[in-house]
Amino acid sequence: MTLTWTGLVASCGGAKSPEPAAPNTPTTVPTTQPDSGNAPGAAPLATPSTAPSATPTGAAGGTAGTAAASSGSAPAPEATSATAAQPTPAAQPARKLGELVFAEGSVTLHRAGGSPQKADIGTVVNAYDVLITGPRSRAEVDLGAGSAGGASVKLAENTAFYFDTKELSDAQRKTVLQLLSGAVAIKVDKLANGSFQVGTDQAVLGVRGTVFIVDTVPDGSLLVTCESGAVAVSADGSTTTAKPGAAVQKTESGTLDTVAVEPANLGAYRGTWRADAYASFAAHALAYTSAYATALDSGTPAFNSALVKLQGQKPALDAWRTAKAAGKEPRFTDWIAEKKAVSGVLFDCLKALFALERPYYRLMELKALHEAGTGVGTLKDGRSSAAYFKGFDAATKNLAAGMAQVREALLLFYWASAGSPMGEFFGSKAASLGTGALLLEE
Repeated sequence: MTLTWTGLVASCGGAKSPEPAAPNTPTTVPTTQPDSGNAPGAAPLATPSTAPSATPTGAAGGTAGTAAASSGSAPAPEATSATAAQPTPAAQPARKLGELVFAEGSVTLHRAGGSPQKADIGTVVNAYDVLITGPRSRAEVDLGAGSAGGASVKLAENTAFYFDTKELSDAQRKTVLQLLSGAVAIKVDKLANGSFQVGTDQAVLGVRGTVFIVDTVPDGSLLVTCESGAVAVSADGSTTTAKPGAAVQKTESGTLDTVAVEPANLGAYRGTWRADAYASFAAHALAYTSAYATALDSGTPAFNSALVKLQGQKPALDAWRTAKAAGKEPRFTDWIAEKKAVSGVLFDCLKALFALERPYYRLMELKALHEAGTGVGTLKDGRSSAAYFKGFDAATKNLAAGMAQVREALLLFYWASAGSPMGEFFGSKAASLGTGALLLEE
């Protein structure tokens, strides 16, 4: 038996589907996780009870008609008149791109110009909004599922991500997903053209139409399991492919390895891998907290300095925001001087942003693990981990708001560029942005 989309991703949220489940997986889990013994996203993948018992209103899949389909009761009597006929169900409204179709537990959205806000079913996650799940929480986002290059993205607990997607034509879409922490399960519809890429701490995934899960650990370890299609995983100059029967893993300091896994055993293998990875990480959690805290402390001054310069371009950014909201179609010849002025300071902001955003969201994940007893002690600079995490949210509030401003500025800049290659503005410097450079590729 091969795993179904539902069986493979049950632990990553989303509505329950009537598809048959895959075999049960072991219940052994690391003791280092906040989910009372379950690693983030590592609940038994094929156990039906790990998915919600009922689909909330507006969640993917719906429940209409499933009770009648599964009931063992006698058939309903035939209608004796026209008035007894069942009315035709009303057509469901089309989902919006980025719509949150499932939410369970603590799901938070951080958008430029505002404080983090609770997200629920029906919330629209815009490009460059960061969506975050807390401990024992899950979510699902619809990125144009059912259309060429569209996707459904399911988030496990303690996960943070954002995306950028552009519909280049009816049959062509370009999507970049930045996974900042945690685990996601993704179902990508077949791509006739276009691309779908995922950036992680140290690897880039290139996807054609497929169903796959990406698991990451705060030490940089990575696992890619694939139900159908193929995912090219690139890191440190090498590329290998995950596909049915072959998972790809990367340890903290190792190279990419291909592991033979029978499709029916993917759930069990993934659960064991996560348990082992988090158990191994637990012994070094305090050291990683120190390292990420140092990266944040040392990188924030440069980020703030670049942000001040970007804020000096407020007239141009405000004009673009207003014109975009009004539905204006920009031309390449519009705002030439403004685009030249913004591009330089925006690049400096992006360079600082990409150096900070993963340490920041990894620390949010480590904060959840710390509350469950992992990584408790004294940081290398002498601060206690308890004191550090107690003041973390207040100390980084302005940083989080500033990062959201930079992401929005990139979105506005791309819009104002009217589809012209970003390389014309950033040149070869874009290669220095790590996996963040995916957002600037054409």
